Formats: sequence, C-alpha cells, structure tokens
Amino acid sequence: MVMQIKPGGARSPKLNRILISGGGGSGKTTLAAKFATSPDRALFISTDGNASRQGYRAIDFEFPNTAEQIISNFIQALNLAEQDTKNWDVLVIDLIEDFDERAQTLLRSDIGSRQAMRAWGKINALYKDMQSLMMSKFRDKTIVLLSRDIEEVDQKTGEITGYKPALRKALKNLVLKDQDVEIRSYFDKNNKRQFDISNLRYEEMKSSLQKIINKPLELPHDSEQEEKANKLKAQYDKAFAAAASHNASDKDIEYWKNMEPSEAIMSIADWIRIKESAQSVVDEEEPIVDELFPVGQN
Repeated sequence: MVMQIKPGGARSPKLNRILISGGGGSGKTTLAAKFATSPDRALFISTDGNASRQGYRAIDFEFPNTAEQIISNFIQALNLAEQDTKNWDVLVIDLIEDFDERAQTLLRSDIGSRQAMRAWGKINALYKDMQSLMMSKFRDKTIVLLSRDIEEVDQKTGEITGYKPALRKALKNLVLKDQDVEIRSYFDKNNKRQFDISNLRYEEMKSSLQKIINKPLELPHDSEQEEKANKLKAQYDKAFAAAASHNASDKDIEYWKNMEPSEAIMSIADWIRIKESAQSVVDEEEPIVDELFPVGQN
C-alpha cells in the first residue's frame, strides 16, 4: 500500500459529540433525547436507571467487581447498541463520571505510595479505550455524554465562581477532546430552566443547536404498547357496535361502559352468545362474536 496526500474534502460542520452537565432534575436527560429525531430514537447506556424510569429505551449498565472488567462490560453494552443501530439516532452515556468513580472505588486498594501511578494509569486507560470504542463503532452517530455538575470555588474567598462537569481534569481532557459542544442545564433564580452553551466547535451550528434546545417537550412512548392499545380500542368499538346491532338496551350499554375495556369486550361477547343461542339464529355468515374472538385466539 502506497500512502499519498489526499485533497481536502468539503467541510461538514455537525453536532455529533455533545456533553451535557447539570444538577439532578435539571433536564439533562430530556435535552439529550431532543438530539434524536424523536424521543423513541434515543438509546441510553444508563448507570443509575434514571433513563428507563423516565420511559426512554435504555441499557442498564451493570458494574463488575474489577476495574478492568468495566471495559468488557462497556463493550458488551456497545455491542447491544450496535446491533440496534437502525432503531436509534442518538446514544446517551448517562452518567459518564460514574465509570470513573466506580473504577476509583474498585482500585482503592491499589492506591498507595507505590501503586498510585499504576492505579491512576488503569483508570485513565479505561477512558482511552471507551473513546476509541465509541469512535470506531459509531463515528457517524450522535453521542451525548451526561454529567453532574459541581461548584467551582475560589480557594481564597470561598465564593462560588461557576460550575463545571464532575470530571477530574485528566479525565475531562480524555473525554472532551472530541466534543462539538458543551451545554450546562440549570434553573435560574426565577426557577426557569436555562442552558449555557460553551466550547461550540462550529459557530455556524449555533442556530441548529438552539432549535434543538427549543424543541417542545415530547414524552417517549412504547410502540408495542401503543399498538396493543390501538387493537384494544378497535375491538372495544366493534364490541359496542355489535351490541347495538343486537338491540342492547341503554341500561346494558351504560353497564358495559362502566367496565374496564377488556372486561366490557368479554361481557358483550358472552351476552351476544347467549342472545344468539336463545333466539336459535342460524346465519350463513359467521356470528359477530366470532369476529370479536376468533377461534384459537386468547
């Protein structure tokens, strides 16, 4: 293979690497999901289970008993995400510093006067590997890192001078070297949510970023559950139409409407069976009850 100099390609500014920091409940998770075309197309690798509790699709990360194994578990999570790439636009790592804090805890016994450098080297290596893995697997996908924020305090006066992601300086240099933008989510003195934008790599992306931030809140929905609900509603409507066609009284209709939908469908089906049996109606077509509950269907 002969190496050669390639001509410069067209510049294509984008927002594919994002860091969002903020306190608990500040809106980090919601904002991260807005970078997807819809909330259902955001996939979280979650260290605290918060994403799934809010209704988002998530891989709940399981921390191992050794620091080195964190990477193997992380690879497993990335492999699951890779197998599902057609179903997501944005991969969210929530929370990024949890990996560091857990690694420190697991390596605590190694951190001493002689082993300190080796132990910290292991931790930093974890993040180099994580960055390489994410870049190699999802180069053209959007990846959002979530972090808590912590106060920056003036050592002389003790005054709060600002806030920053809860990442060690060495870790921040590793994790944030490829970020296109940093966003801090917080509530101001009037309890209004605000977003501070910093380190925006491409200034021309500012308007696009603002549009994402200003998107109206959309809650994720479970497409499978939604499909089941739609089928139940269609069956429910068909049951009441069948009851009306069999001359059900207003009292009967009111009785069924006070039931849960599934119970009402079953009750109407039983009522139609009894009514048809009592009238000994013989019809060339299948009775309506068989349309509601085909043979063999639960």
